[in-house]
Amino acid sequence: MNFKKTISAAAAILLAFSAGQSAFAEQSPQSVSKITVTPSEKIRQISPYIYGVNTGVDLNSVAAKSIRLGGNRMSAYNWENNMSNAGSDYYHTSDMYLITDIPDEFKRVPGGPALALSSQAQAHNVPYTLLTLQMLGYVTSSKKGRVNEENAAPSDYWVKVENRKDGEFTLAPDKKDGTVYSDEYLNYLFDKLGKSDSETGIKAFALDNEPALWKHTHSLVQQGDLSCEELVKKSVDLASVVKEMDSGAEVFGPSLFGYSAFDSFAGAPDWQQLKADNGYRWFIDYYLDEMRKAEESSGTRLLDVLDIHYYTEAKGVCGKRSCNHYDNDGCVKARLDSVKSLYDETYREDSWITGTGAEFFPLLPNIQQSIDKYYPDTKLAFTEYNFGGGDHISGAVAQADMLGIFAEYGVYFATIWSFDQNEYQLSAINMFTNYDGSGNGFGDTLIKSEYENGDISVYSAIDSEDDSNVKIIVTNRSLHEEAPVEITVASEDEYQSAEVYSLYGDSPEIKAMPAVEKISENNFSYSLPPLSVTEFVINKPASKSGGKFNMAVPAIAAAVVIAAAAVTVLLKKRSK
Repeated sequence: MNFKKTISAAAAILLAFSAGQSAFAEQSPQSVSKITVTPSEKIRQISPYIYGVNTGVDLNSVAAKSIRLGGNRMSAYNWENNMSNAGSDYYHTSDMYLITDIPDEFKRVPGGPALALSSQAQAHNVPYTLLTLQMLGYVTSSKKGRVNEENAAPSDYWVKVENRKDGEFTLAPDKKDGTVYSDEYLNYLFDKLGKSDSETGIKAFALDNEPALWKHTHSLVQQGDLSCEELVKKSVDLASVVKEMDSGAEVFGPSLFGYSAFDSFAGAPDWQQLKADNGYRWFIDYYLDEMRKAEESSGTRLLDVLDIHYYTEAKGVCGKRSCNHYDNDGCVKARLDSVKSLYDETYREDSWITGTGAEFFPLLPNIQQSIDKYYPDTKLAFTEYNFGGGDHISGAVAQADMLGIFAEYGVYFATIWSFDQNEYQLSAINMFTNYDGSGNGFGDTLIKSEYENGDISVYSAIDSEDDSNVKIIVTNRSLHEEAPVEITVASEDEYQSAEVYSLYGDSPEIKAMPAVEKISENNFSYSLPPLSVTEFVINKPASKSGGKFNMAVPAIAAAVVIAAAAVTVLLKKRSK
């Protein structure tokens, strides 16, 4: 990503520099919103893995901290020959799609996509990798092309999957024995990459992808409904293999596709009886309870991370879900507000979910309630999510709010599923991981933030290893109005200045704004652009910093000095 640092004419810059205000700090009729952050009041550690992406994203454009290889293609992926089946996404076609865009060195070896995943992560300093394993029951054979109903599994278009091999492992799997083995796949990956505790090893494994939809997406294999009990049986068996092979690897499951899967496993045939017999609220209760029982039986935790997918169902005033009617204020506002379904008890989105009662909104408190009751210490992951607007500033604002909420609620892992247009969403991630283009990020410890205005959201953090600054990210959800704010750092420590970075307008570039060069009594004012994400890096004086030496002059201040010098030289020349 290019980080544009806009420099105006010398006189204008000098004026902004001396005032210590934003380029947007014009006189405004809006009331000033007070923001108070308290560095001493630590809320929780922030997992770096919430700043993640799924494969297919250009990692040159985003400083991701986690990456997942998943999706419908992975359910029928054959690691021995790298064939996969598209399912209903594209005429149940079997082909080599998964190796199309990976380096040539991985295209003709077993497990190519997984090896490429590790290589890609290493090349871009992504510390956490999640690989999807196969639990569907059959994977693609060597036969290419569209698969018709008469060739549904079992047939020569498919190869059976077994979790355990009765025999010795080989690094050159037999492609003609009619079976692929999950444990042999893991052994192969460990030989090539090392286990999860190695630098290149895969850190976690997912128990397949969206099993509640198999009867639709992979109907040539899953012919009919998958019951809740069948899912648990499959999950326990595959998770056991993972833990036996690599006890340090984390297991993610069950990759629920959305709200109806959270609720009833998409109407699974045995759900209502299980619910009545056990007093469960929703399917998530049942799954957590069963995985806890499996741990008690085996003596090993088999589920580390509850894995869900969430794509907003909220409709704009046009009646379409997550639309791109950016010239319609109602549609834009619907996207910005839809994030509230995760945490706000008073909000009701316009969607089919609300139409059926929205019993489990807001989502995050309800999930945490289930974890606390049925399987304490289970972590939470959104391995696919998207609120739309990847080609518009509203998408960046919604994405920034998502990440802030993930931090507040202690989400462990999140990887956005990007569509063709994602520039603004990736820039929002960069606001948390690489706001200045030099790898500096938000901080690893969430601290207390207080504010008044309902049109803004505030997320604040410090770095546990460096107390020289406080990072504050503020979103302004007002579509057309600036938001004047007064920011106070409630601390006995003295803070001197603030670097400012902002994402706004019709460009996905993060801009370095004029710095606040003088903070008086830990207080300063600023005016946020409409529809924007702004980050303040509030610095202590260098001599009083308890952390790393921090004498870096903001780029805009340096530009001011250069501009002033140029004006001086010009005046001297004219005086001769």
